Amino acid sequence: MTRQTTILALREAPVERRPILYDMTHLIARLRADTGTGIDRIDLAFASHLFGAGLAGEAARYGAKAPHLIAGDWARAFTLAARDVWSEARAPRAAALWAWLESESAPKPQPRPRERNSLSAWRRRLLSLGGRFASTERRTIPERAVYINVGYHRFEEPRFFQWLAQRPDIDAVFMIHDLLPLDYPEYFEPGEAAKFRTRIATALRFGRAFLVSTEAVRRRLRQEIAMRGLAQRPIWAHPFPSPLADVSARELTARETRRPYFLIIGTIEPRKNHLLLLNIWRALAQRMAVPPRLVIVGKRGWENEQVLDLLDRSETLAPLVAETSNLGSRDLAELITGARAVLSPSFDEGYGLPIVEALALGTPVIASDIDSAREIAQGRARLLSPLDGEGWAGEIERLTKDESYYSLRKAQAEGFAAPNWPDYFAALETFLATLPFGPSA
Repeated sequence: MTRQTTILALREAPVERRPILYDMTHLIARLRADTGTGIDRIDLAFASHLFGAGLAGEAARYGAKAPHLIAGDWARAFTLAARDVWSEARAPRAAALWAWLESESAPKPQPRPRERNSLSAWRRRLLSLGGRFASTERRTIPERAVYINVGYHRFEEPRFFQWLAQRPDIDAVFMIHDLLPLDYPEYFEPGEAAKFRTRIATALRFGRAFLVSTEAVRRRLRQEIAMRGLAQRPIWAHPFPSPLADVSARELTARETRRPYFLIIGTIEPRKNHLLLLNIWRALAQRMAVPPRLVIVGKRGWENEQVLDLLDRSETLAPLVAETSNLGSRDLAELITGARAVLSPSFDEGYGLPIVEALALGTPVIASDIDSAREIAQGRARLLSPLDGEGWAGEIERLTKDESYYSLRKAQAEGFAAPNWPDYFAALETFLATLPFGPSA
C-alpha cells in the first residue's frame, strides 16, 4: 500500500466518537439573571446543541471532590426552559424606550431596578435552584471522555478541577474568551487582574485544549503559554455566531423613529469608551439643529465617575441619550435593526459580539480599529481609532444627514457573511475528534 493510499484510508475511516461531558455550572448559576449576556447565550447554545443532538450523554456541575453528574434528559429539558425564560414577554423597559424614540414628547425611559418578584424572576430562580441540586445516582465519569467548560465559572478556585489530575484519560477543553485583565488591568475592577491570573493558571494547568473566538486571542494565548514555559496544546479559533440568530426576520417589527438613533451595547465600563461618545454627542448638540439620539444598552459598571456624572447631570445630553438593559433577544434585535449604526469604540475586545449582531442584521457598524474588529467584521464596518473623536463625530454626523451614504453603508453591512451555529458545531465536532488521547507531552 502506498503512502498516499494509507493517508486516504485514514481520512475515510470512521472517527471514534468519545463521550462528551458538558459542564452546566455556569449556565445554572446565571439563569437567575433577567436576560442572558453574550457569554451566557453562547453557553446555552452549546448545551442546546450537545444535548439536543444527543452528543453529550450527561451534564456536570461542580462538586467538592468530583463533578456531580446530571442525566442528559434533565439537561435537555433545562436548556429548553432556559430559552423560554430568557425570551418571555417583552420587557416594559423596551416599550418605554420605543415610545421615546418614536415621539418627541414621550418621557425618556429611566434605568429600572432588577425585577426580583415577577413571575419570570421566580421561574428563573426555581430553575436555577433545581439545577444546583440535580444529580444522578451514577457517579462514574465515562472513560476517555471529553470534558467541555465554556463558562469560565469560578476558575479562581482550582479545587473544582483537581479531579482532572486523577483522571488522565479525560481531555479537558476550556473556552478562553480573552486575556484582557492581564493586558489592561486599569480597565477592570480593583483585584480583578489578580483573580484572573489565578483563573488562567487553572485553565493552563488542567486544560488539554482550548476554544477561542478569534485568531487574535489564539495568538495571545499561545504567547501566554510560552511565557509560562508550558507545553503548547491545540487551540481552536472560530468566530461566534450572533446570539440573536434565533430571532426570525418575520418576528421583527419595522418602526419609524422621530429622528435617527445610534446604539452602543455593553456594560458601562472604562474599556468600552462611552466617554468618547458622550463628548461627541455634546458637540453634535451644539453644531446640529436636530442631533441624533444615542441609546446605551448595558448596565452601569465600575470606575466610571465621569461617565455617570455626564449621564446624570448633563442638561445637554439629557434629551439625547437614554440607558436601558436586560432586553430580550427580540427587543434587542429590533433596536439594532432600526438603528442608524451600532457603535463599538472599545479600546480592546476579545471578540465583539455587538459587531457581529449588527452586521448579521444588516445594520452599519462603526468600530475601533483593533485586531478583533478587523478580523470579524470582514471589511464591512467603518474602523476608526478609539482616540479619534473628530473622525467618529464626522462619521456619525454623515450617517445621520446623508441618506445616500447611509444606504451605501447599509448595503455594505448586508453583504456580511454571518457565522452560523450549524457550521460552528460541525467544525467543533471535527476538532474534538482530532484531540489526542491522554496527557499532552
